[in-house]
Amino acid sequence: MKRKLADILFGLVFLTGFGIFAYPTVADQWNAYRQGRLISTYEEAVAEMEPEDYTREWEAARAYNGSMERNDFHGDAFGATDGGLEGTEYWKVLNASGNGVMGYMSIPGIGVRLAIYHGTGDEVLQTGIGHLEGTGLPIGGEGTHSVLAAHRGLPSAKLFTDLDRMEAGDLFYISVLDQVLAYRVDQILPMVDKDDLEALTSAMQVSEGEDQVTLLTCTPYGVNSHRLLVRGTRTEYSGELE
Repeated sequence: MKRKLADILFGLVFLTGFGIFAYPTVADQWNAYRQGRLISTYEEAVAEMEPEDYTREWEAARAYNGSMERNDFHGDAFGATDGGLEGTEYWKVLNASGNGVMGYMSIPGIGVRLAIYHGTGDEVLQTGIGHLEGTGLPIGGEGTHSVLAAHRGLPSAKLFTDLDRMEAGDLFYISVLDQVLAYRVDQILPMVDKDDLEALTSAMQVSEGEDQVTLLTCTPYGVNSHRLLVRGTRTEYSGELE
């Protein structure tokens, strides 16, 4: 009887340990599946649009960016609440599927393919990439600079965990409406203090005549006292994702 009980306890301990070990992989695979479904829903919604719908959406997004005098970084992008974005003018722009997804990002070099959401609320950043409100929408165009944020090191999703592996010259892509925008990494700021708002704001400003996107995440891994910023400048897209 004691031997049987010991075997049962051993089995339970083994299963518990295995579950703890396997959880990050299983959870990340589930999040990748969920993200794939969201992206498919977005692509289906975009595919159903008529030419005049595209025109209207692009004009609204460009008008939104044109109304901004400068990029404004209000504070820490991580762990914040969005304070009810639904119903705002910001929420209405680039929301083809009606669920807050404005497009999606692909970074082939580190295996990233994630939806881009409005805002950087905690619920958003647990599963995907958030657009930092107060910076330009990721629609391209001269004199634009969009900032997109995601976590790294979450037990439930990989997200931007490998962003520190990116190097100058690497490419990433943003799919929005009927276009794919390509960006080549040209600046990496690996250790900006999360409380240094002056440095963060300066790094996110628009450069005259440039079309740029900055990817933002926490660093060092597991400590998160600083921010890693990877900036890309627009380059020609040659159909690499097809």
